[in-house]
This record gives sequence, structure tokens and C-alpha cells, in this order.
Amino acid sequence: MYLKKLEISGFKSFANKTVLDFLPDCDVASSEKCGITAIVGPNGSGKSNVADAIRWVIGEQSLKNLRGKKSEDVIFAGTDKKARLGTASVTIFFDNSDKRIPIEFSEVSITRKITRRGESEYLINGARVRLLDIVDLLAKVGIGKDSYCVITQGMSDSVLSATPIERRSIFEDAAGVKQYQIEKERALRKLESTRENLVRVDSLTAEIEPHLKNLRRQAEKASQGKDVAEKLRSKQLLLYSFLWDIFQHERGALMNERDKAEREVFDLEVATNTLERAVTEASATMENQIEEEKLNKELRFSREEANTLHRDRSIILGKIEIEKERQKPEEVVRVIPVDLQYVQRALEDIRSDQSTLIERLENVEKLEDLQDIREFAQVIKQKLYDIHEKAGEGSVKELQTVVLPDDAMWMSNERLDNFSKEKASYDKRLEILENTIAMKEQELIVLREANRTSRETFFAKEKEWREKSALLTRLKDQLNEVRVRLARVEVREEDLILLVREELLMDVKDLKYDGTPVERDRLEHEIARLKVEAEHIGTIDPLIVEEYQETEKRFEFLTRESADLKQATESLRVVIKEMEQKIDTVFHEAFKEIQKKFTAYFKIIFGGGKAELSVVKIRPRQRGAEEVFEEEATEQVLGERGEGRGVDEKMQDSDVLGIEIFACPPGKKITNLSMLSGGERSLTSLALLFAIISHNPPPFAVLDEVEAALDEANSRRFGAMLRELSRETQFIAITHNRETMSQAGLLYGVTMGADGVSQLLSIRLDQVSEDGKLT
Repeated sequence: MYLKKLEISGFKSFANKTVLDFLPDCDVASSEKCGITAIVGPNGSGKSNVADAIRWVIGEQSLKNLRGKKSEDVIFAGTDKKARLGTASVTIFFDNSDKRIPIEFSEVSITRKITRRGESEYLINGARVRLLDIVDLLAKVGIGKDSYCVITQGMSDSVLSATPIERRSIFEDAAGVKQYQIEKERALRKLESTRENLVRVDSLTAEIEPHLKNLRRQAEKASQGKDVAEKLRSKQLLLYSFLWDIFQHERGALMNERDKAEREVFDLEVATNTLERAVTEASATMENQIEEEKLNKELRFSREEANTLHRDRSIILGKIEIEKERQKPEEVVRVIPVDLQYVQRALEDIRSDQSTLIERLENVEKLEDLQDIREFAQVIKQKLYDIHEKAGEGSVKELQTVVLPDDAMWMSNERLDNFSKEKASYDKRLEILENTIAMKEQELIVLREANRTSRETFFAKEKEWREKSALLTRLKDQLNEVRVRLARVEVREEDLILLVREELLMDVKDLKYDGTPVERDRLEHEIARLKVEAEHIGTIDPLIVEEYQETEKRFEFLTRESADLKQATESLRVVIKEMEQKIDTVFHEAFKEIQKKFTAYFKIIFGGGKAELSVVKIRPRQRGAEEVFEEEATEQVLGERGEGRGVDEKMQDSDVLGIEIFACPPGKKITNLSMLSGGERSLTSLALLFAIISHNPPPFAVLDEVEAALDEANSRRFGAMLRELSRETQFIAITHNRETMSQAGLLYGVTMGADGVSQLLSIRLDQVSEDGKLT
């Protein structure tokens, strides 16, 4: 079995789908350079993301170990030139020709996918599985997130910095006891679950047992009262069937009487409704009185409007008369002083009349004209007489005619025309209004005659309707009385139905009366006596016997379950003890082997010196709420130190074994690992790492720059040991070291373009000649 291929898509900097093929170990491949694949590239190109991808796909859940904070940090986050992705997936392919992985496939693929929504998916050969299934499957071949399949520089040094208890866990993984530990942990969980179930079962048993005793007593009482209950039931069946038969006959007779009354009420309601509609129609006809009142009101308003028009017309006529009076000449009496000017004007006027008289005399032609001249001469004579009379008075009164000026006369005519137009308008409106009044007076006469006939019809229909309504009320009262009697029967029937349902647990329709004569009072008295007797025995639930049987079965079942759980507890304890013995046996055998190989590799790397491993007993002590482990003063050592005396047989159950490391390079006196330099610590951790791999070679191992702190000489030693171990273990080395690269048969170069995406370039070194050309 070996790691065949790795497919990465969307994982960290590998945005595009990337495939890495790996060389198998030298037991599988026969080429000169086999078993080692080197991955190189500049810092920040994404080399270590290959190791993270392998760690992630085999089940790593710690984001810290994956150099992230959130689950979505493993998905390509995007750059300025490439958008981020929503999914990351990694698939690892194993060659399983030797069936080391216990499934019937010659090639096994394990896939892990994740989305930005946090949804994860695990697949084995395309079939969905749980993470637990993958962890269990890989643990059987020594692969896991806690194993030394993927080793970083920090992890190689962490074994020296770890506590003795943490080192024991590392050695247990190297010893191949992981599957036994998983079985032990499962057995412990099952044991705890079994104990909890046993507690619950015992609790239920203790709770059910007193209840079962009470149910047993009640069941015995129920059997004693069975005969009384059967007698009571037979009596009840007879009485209730007799009552039901009586109620049915009474209800039938009352229903016939009710139906007859309902028909009479219905017919009378039809007649009453017909009369009511007739009364309504007559009432609607009488509503003409409203029309009459409306017409009277309209007529009154019209007459008031006509009176108003007459009044306004009279006002206009008065204005016209006043305006005409204004236009007539006005005679005014004036007092004129008789002075020289007055006499001169009068004489001038007379002189003018004399001239006119002379002219008319000279031009007279007819006799009739003389008469006019004579009258005109008399006028002149009168004027002379008047002036003679007035000359001695000092002043005289004269009557003068005053005519309106032209502009005042024009304005007066304008007002007179307007008044005339208003008068004409009033005349026209009065004519229309008088015609309307005449028409409405005629309509009112016709309407009054029609209303008189409607009132006579309405009163006749209303009288007949009232008589029918009174009769209908009496019939409804009779119908209601029948319904009340029927309702009483139905109430008694409902009471009987409830009684039968409660006492006999049956439907009343199933009762059949066979005609047996019944003395109701005596039968009811006997039923009451049987009920008292049944109550004296005790009120027992009819289902108590069934409940007793079910409870007894459950009690027996729980008792058997308790026995089975106790047996399972003992079986699990045996399994746990066997697993512990097996783990201890395998662990101590592996410890001895790793101890020897660690000493050997340490001497090879350092060219001498002394290194050994020891098992120490650690006893926990309480500090507050925490459990703190401390080593005992006396150590029990396996190996060369302490003459190999083994672990103290007097260990307590709470004691825990841990692993201590002693390393002293040649020419130095070092009593504690903290006294080692950085390079010495790195070499010591590599010696221990190679010892672990040499003892239990994993199918593959990923080394992420574990030799970064080594100088050239130590790098050569590292490369030689890596070449030796590659015979049984497939190595993927992420490195900058030239010596490590020279040992590889396949070289992958990782670069990162301007878009921030890691890309691969591969070359097989066995196809490169000494002059650097491909063969």
C-alpha cells in the first residue's frame, strides 16, 4: 500500500485543479531512486499547502494545525485578478493492491469537500460516509491526524517540548495501538452508556414495583365485582331499552301533531303574507297624500313667489311714473324786482311783439288772419297794462316753466328704458307662474279624489290582515306548545343516550326491547341497589386488568433488561481489560525497540554521544478543581539506565505512565533537554522521528521542512537515513535542502503566478543525465 495520487481543487492557494503523483516506496518500485518525492519552491509559493491538504483530507479538524482561524480559510480566498471560490475539495488515492486497507478495492480514494456555508462532505470511493468512518479506516493502517504521517518543523521539535504523558501518546501511535485505543474508548463509552441505562432501568423497576402491587390488588377486586357488574348491566339493558321504546312512540305521536300544526301555520302564513303585501301596496298608494302635501307646498311656494313678483312689479311701475314726472316741464313762481332793467326788458319784449304785429298786418291776406292779429294785439295791450300795473309795486311774482337739461333728460330716459325692461321681465315670469299655479291646482283636485279611494281600500285590507294575524298567533302558540312537549321528550332521550353511553359504553340505537313486561319503579330500585353494591366493592377502572397485565409484562422486561445490562457491563469490563493488557504489551515491546533505534540513530547523527528513553510513573494530585500530574522522585527506567528494572509493580490505579527523554551529544554534560542548542534539539527530534518510523513504518510520511535547521554535514546524514527508510516508507519531502532534493526520484516545483494561484512543475530525476539533460 502506498500514496498514489493527490488531487487538490480550490484548497488554499491551489485554486485550479492540481494533481500530484507520488513515487511508491522501494519495496514496491524497483527503480534506483524510489520512495521519495520532493516538493520545492520559494517561500510563499504554497508548498506547505500540499501538506495541509493531506492533513485535512485524512480528518484534521483543528484549524490551528491548518494555519487558519475559520473553516472557510481553507477555501481559495481570491486575489485582485481571480475571484474567490465557494468550494474546496481534496482527494487522496491509495494503491491498495495488498488489501492493507480492509476494503475490497485495489484503489481507495478518500475525498473531503467544504463550502463557504460550512457544509462538509466525506466520501470513500465516491460513496458518502462519516468522518468517523474515515478516521477508523485509516487508523487500521496507522494513518491519522495525530500520527506521524504529516510532520512539520514545529511538530518534530514538539516531541521534545511535550510533557511525558503527551510523549506516551506519541509512542502509542508509533506502537500501532491506535486501533486498540479506539476499541477501548468505544468500550468505555459503551460501558458508561450501559451504566446509565442500568441506572435508568433500576430506577424504572423501583418505580413500577409498588405500582404493580397496587394494580394486582385492584385487579383482584375487579374480578370480585365482575358478577355484580354483569347483573347490573343486564338490568340496565332491560330498563333502558324499555324507556327508549316509550320515548320513541311518544316522539312519533308528537312529531305527527307538530307536522300538522306546521302545515296549518304555513298555509295561514301564506295567506297572511299575501294580505300583508296587499296592505303594503295600499299603504304605498296612500303615500299619494305625501304627494298631495308636496303639491300643496309647491303651490304655496308658487303663490308666494307670484305675490313677490307682483310687489316687485308694482315698485317698478312706481319708479316708471316717478321718472316720467321728472321729465315733464316744471312751472316755478319767482319774485322779480321791478327796476329799470325789468321795465326795459318788458318794453323790449313789447316792441318785438309790435314789430311782429306790424309785419303780420302788412302781410295779411285772409279775413281769418285778422282775427288772429286782433288777439295778438290784445296780448300786447295786456302786456302794456301789466307793466303799467307792476311799475308802482317794486317787485312782481311770475310763473316760469323749468325744463330738465339735455344730459339729465338722457340719463332719465336710460333709467326709464331699464325700468321698462324689468317690468316686461316681471310680466313674463308672472304669466308663466300663473299658468303653473293653474296646472298644479288642477292636479291637486285630481289627487285628492284618488286618495279618498285608496284610504277606503287600505282600511279594509288592514282589518282583514289583523284578523288573520291574530289567528296565526294562536296557531303558533299551539305549535310551540307541541314543540315544547317534543323537546321534553328529546331531552329525556338525550339523557338516556348519555346514560347508556356512560354506563353501558354502547350506542342507544343498539338497544332492542323484546316486549318483556317491566315494572319501572321496582327495576329502578334494583338497579340502584346493585350500583351501591358495586361501589361498596370499589370503583375499579374496567381497564385495570389490562393495565395490570401490561405493567407486569413491562416489569418482567425491565428485570430481564437489568440482568442483560449487568452482564454487558461485565463483558465490557473484560474487553477493556483485554485492550489495556494488549496496549500495555504492544507499547512496552514497541518502547524497547524504539529505545534501541533512538540510541542508534542518535549516535549516527551526532557521531557518538548517549541517548535513551525512560518510562516514568506520574501520580495525579488535586490543585483546586484541576488535576495536576507530578513525577515521583524515584523513576523506574526501561533501557540501559537503571539496569532495566521495569515499571514498579506497586502502581496505583490513578497513576499514569509517561516518557522521559535523555540526550547528551558527545563531549558534553547535559542533564536536561532545555540545555540543548536549537540544532541539537532538531537533530535529537529527527533521531527520535526516524526511530519511530523505523519501528512501525507508516504507508507514507510527509516531511515539511523538518531538516531546515541542519548544516551541510548533518543534511547528508539526514539524506542517507531518509534513503534507508524509504525502502519501507514512502516519503513526500517539502524542502529547500539540496541534499534532500538529490535523494528524491520525483521533484515537484511549486510557483505562484501574478494571480496568486499556486502551479506545479514536475520532473523525474532518474530521467536526468549527469550533464543535466533529459534522457
